[in-house]
Amino acid sequence: SRFEYEDSYTLTRYLATDGYQGLRAALSRPANEVHDEVRTATVLGRGGAGFPAGTKWGLTPQGVYPRYLVVNGDESEPGTYKDRLLMERDPHQLIEGCLIACYAAGLSQCFLYIRGEMALAQERVAIALNDAYAAGYIGKNILGTHFSVDIVLHWGAGAYVVGEETALIESLEGNRGMPRLKPPFFPAANGLYGQPTIVNNVETLANLPWLMVNDSEAYTAIGTKTSPGTRMVAVSGHVKNPGVFEIINGTTTFRDLLYGAEFCGGIRNDNELKAFVPGGGSAPWFTADQLDLPFEASQVGPAGSMLGSGAIMVMDSTTDIPAAALTLTHFYAHESCGKCTPCRSGSGRIEEIFTNALGGDATQADLQECRELVVALKLASLCGHGTGLARFAESILRYYPTEIEPCFK
Repeated sequence: SRFEYEDSYTLTRYLATDGYQGLRAALSRPANEVHDEVRTATVLGRGGAGFPAGTKWGLTPQGVYPRYLVVNGDESEPGTYKDRLLMERDPHQLIEGCLIACYAAGLSQCFLYIRGEMALAQERVAIALNDAYAAGYIGKNILGTHFSVDIVLHWGAGAYVVGEETALIESLEGNRGMPRLKPPFFPAANGLYGQPTIVNNVETLANLPWLMVNDSEAYTAIGTKTSPGTRMVAVSGHVKNPGVFEIINGTTTFRDLLYGAEFCGGIRNDNELKAFVPGGGSAPWFTADQLDLPFEASQVGPAGSMLGSGAIMVMDSTTDIPAAALTLTHFYAHESCGKCTPCRSGSGRIEEIFTNALGGDATQADLQECRELVVALKLASLCGHGTGLARFAESILRYYPTEIEPCFK
């Protein structure tokens, strides 16, 4: 792994470890073949939705220009930090992925949006961009071809909701980051500045250089048919060895990850596992009963949760479940952008109910209201912010009734 080197983020180290060979391989082929390779490999989005990147690129209308690539580096889901690590330690791999995507999709302009608090990631990416421009990997007539691309670095101001693609586009345009209505604002047809726009996650694009050096057959030989390749996951909480790990899609189980010696090495102090969040703060919680599920969306989804952004938060037997729920509820209430009433009012009211519950001032009527608010947010929220809060609140009410319900008189 390039991460093993202290200077992994430099152009010198990147070139010494086969850097920009994927771009050279892509530029030696017609753009449509590169697009087909990504589509055939079924490179799934790593930002949360898991939508195939090659399919997404094909949704843009033909013959409409200009069109843009927007890189979603606004990693803000609670528990998620694998994209930050990629940008800090391997920015050129992201840049090379951006260039390959632009070539395959016929784009000449890319915007790289990084979360406001990620100062080191911003600094490393900025230096990498300058070095790549100076070396001729970005700009006019890249590597002596007719392919030309500009990449603009933009950083946000720390709004969680800007991780949603249309809110990110609003922020890029200089507006307050709030989600747009879909339809009509599907980014593929009506995105940045009203033009066709492809929005891809950092890790998604970082997969492309390896794919180009090898091929779709080698890529799909790893993992399963519906979830090929590897993915990065960030584990935090009550484990002996938290961190970011690369796992095999579809075959590595949560038990492998949390208890395997090569990964987390077990629960801290050898305590019992009480709960784990499989896909970031907005994912419904799981219990030890789901440990043997693999990292496979087609199995995690029917079991009641989602893989999301690849963040696993672990809670052992010492955890106060109502207090942990309040912490997450406070986050979602604070970060609501306020555009839609269900989320604006409902998130604050759910936070208030949990606060009263921990203070001994909540009633059974409040518990019933909380259940009704969960339904309302799931049905009527404009974006995933409100529905995420509702899903996680619903899961703790379902899995931990003996701890939650006594808080309500």
